[in-house]
Amino acid sequence: MKLASSRLGKQNLSNRLGRISGLLTACVASGLSLLILVFLAVQLRPDALRETSRQTVRIYCAAGMARPVEDIVKAYNAQYGTDVEIVRTGGSGELAGQIKTEFETGLLGGADIYITADDRLLDKAHQSGVIAERFSVAEQRPVIAVPITSEIPIGGLGEMLANPEIKFGIASERAAVGKLVRGVAVELNVLDELEERKATDAENVMTLAQALVAGSLNAAVIWDTTVSQLNQLGPEPVLKIAAMVDATDQTKSEIALGVVSTTKSPTACLQFARYLTAKQTGQPSFEKYGFSFLAGDDWEQVPEIHLYCGSMFTPVIETAIREFASREGVNLYPRWEGCGKLVAAMRSIEDEELFPDAYLACDDSFLLQVQEYFHNPVQVSRNEIVLAVSKSVSQVVEAPLDLANTNLRIGICDPEFSALGSLTREFLSGCPVPFNDKSKILSKEDNLYLLIERQAVVKADVGPTLISQLIAGGLDVAFVYRSNLEADPKTLQAVNVFSISNAETAGVASQPWAISKSTRNPKLMQRLYDWLVRAEIKTQFKKNGFLDPIGD
Repeated sequence: MKLASSRLGKQNLSNRLGRISGLLTACVASGLSLLILVFLAVQLRPDALRETSRQTVRIYCAAGMARPVEDIVKAYNAQYGTDVEIVRTGGSGELAGQIKTEFETGLLGGADIYITADDRLLDKAHQSGVIAERFSVAEQRPVIAVPITSEIPIGGLGEMLANPEIKFGIASERAAVGKLVRGVAVELNVLDELEERKATDAENVMTLAQALVAGSLNAAVIWDTTVSQLNQLGPEPVLKIAAMVDATDQTKSEIALGVVSTTKSPTACLQFARYLTAKQTGQPSFEKYGFSFLAGDDWEQVPEIHLYCGSMFTPVIETAIREFASREGVNLYPRWEGCGKLVAAMRSIEDEELFPDAYLACDDSFLLQVQEYFHNPVQVSRNEIVLAVSKSVSQVVEAPLDLANTNLRIGICDPEFSALGSLTREFLSGCPVPFNDKSKILSKEDNLYLLIERQAVVKADVGPTLISQLIAGGLDVAFVYRSNLEADPKTLQAVNVFSISNAETAGVASQPWAISKSTRNPKLMQRLYDWLVRAEIKTQFKKNGFLDPIGD
């Protein structure tokens, strides 16, 4: 009995130790799993996003909008622990010249962001490669401002010039407002008089505004927003608007932000730019100082983007899309499938948050099926349907009609699920088939597509599936896009390729890009489009056999 009790005690102790050991193992495993999940979660976040709080963003800002930008910078740094700062203010042209010099000389530690009162300067800098991304911010108008106590009547630019007692100042041509007032003067044919009579042409509007307050000028051409800003500095307004420079009120300037192409902190710059241009975070500060705000996308620190792409684009733009997501610091989820499946998926989506923000379709016909959900499309490229024949096939096949009475294994794409399949059906259905009474296959009701469809041993969702089976020896012939073949040089070595289409009309797919009407990030999607039609990406399109990439 003692022995039995001893054995039973040892067994119970062993069981308890086993349970404890199992519990410890489970805890350790659970802890390791948690650590792994945390590690993966960190790794899956965009690398650039994790760096943004440690990166300095240096802003060159036109003097006229420094105050709202300062407010936004302060709020942004306080909320996210970032290091964004305005390091230089001045006239828009002066700053543009400095940034160009930095770009051309390779100077380090210069501007990361340029905020200008004249978007035309930004466009010019973009064309020369100095500026990468561009953001619209707000609008302002040139006005003739006078001290609040002034009783001198000024009805417009001509009236100001006609009164010799008015001592006025304008900004230099290096400032946006200086360019605009000279443009109006040219239209009124008074430019020479304007230049002769000006008491000063200051480098920026703030210098002119201060001269008005000090009483050294009777009038000055500055921004309407400058008047608003000066009047908020003290308990009483100090300036007033006597007249618009342009009586029609059509002359205005668009304030814009540009990310300098040589910045070492593109993700930090882009995140701040999205914050500054968002309705929730940027608009209050700009409107406080009298600007007409041009709202950008809704503010999210890490936007989530869904992109639907026809599978033909995978080898061309997949890498570029990953690069864009990393640069912007966003989570971008592309879905690569046949366009029929993509359209079906769109129609079944109930959660608007999961609807694609943009759609790059394999052919116009598939975008047309869901056009009501998208803005007007932009054509990106074209792609030709070709006949790919394995070099192992001994008989001569150079055209679809050669397949009429063969035992070859033919592959086509499903016309319901893919643009390639739909266009193949459309093209071959229009090809006449000579009727032969001796043939057991042909009948007067047949067209070439019905004949080939009956002989097809594979009906795939996408072209790459057909290519794989063709190379593996499972198919002898396949109807595919030229881009499906030219994506891999090894494929071209294994097949003969025959053009079957009329490159101007039938047998050619047109690829449109469209942005969703429901997206919260239309500006971001426009930047993605701009990213995908850059010169180097257009080269990839051509290399992969596409026709007419955008801009060519």
